[in-house]
Amino acid sequence: MKSYFEPSLQVICALALAVMMSVGAIDIILGLAFDKYLPFKVELSGLLFAIIIFVSQPLVTMRNEHVVVDIISGKLTSGWKLLSLAIAKLTAIGVLTLLAIAAWSLFQSSWNIKERSSDFLQIPIYPVKFMIFAGFTLAALVSVIQLVRLFMKSETGPSDAEEQAEGERTNG
Repeated sequence: MKSYFEPSLQVICALALAVMMSVGAIDIILGLAFDKYLPFKVELSGLLFAIIIFVSQPLVTMRNEHVVVDIISGKLTSGWKLLSLAIAKLTAIGVLTLLAIAAWSLFQSSWNIKERSSDFLQIPIYPVKFMIFAGFTLAALVSVIQLVRLFMKSETGPSDAEEQAEGERTNG
């Protein structure tokens, strides 16, 4: 899964970040040099920021780089760690699925009215809302795959489940 999605998601996030930084730099230079500012910088930056956050979410999930508080799980035995990880993955799948459903609804309503920004560029908003839906959906799918792999590893022996739990704790 990594070989297909990871590079494309990284490119989308990198391009959005580069455009956002360029708009900010150009706005500052124009403001200092000519006392003129870009009227669309706030809306464009907000849309690009949303793309960066929600398109990178599947990458964070795939790499287990999300924030993890392991006050209790660090002291659990391998069986309890496995159960803890399974509950966390199931919770993530449920929450991400609900967020994807809500994002799809927002995308559909935005698409129906061909929603655009209010500045003079009239930037279409619905593609960004679709990217948010895609980010939640991909993150949910990654979580499902991780849950399946967690159970597949637990069937091979407790040492593999313990390694998975340890990897979750140190990487997350």
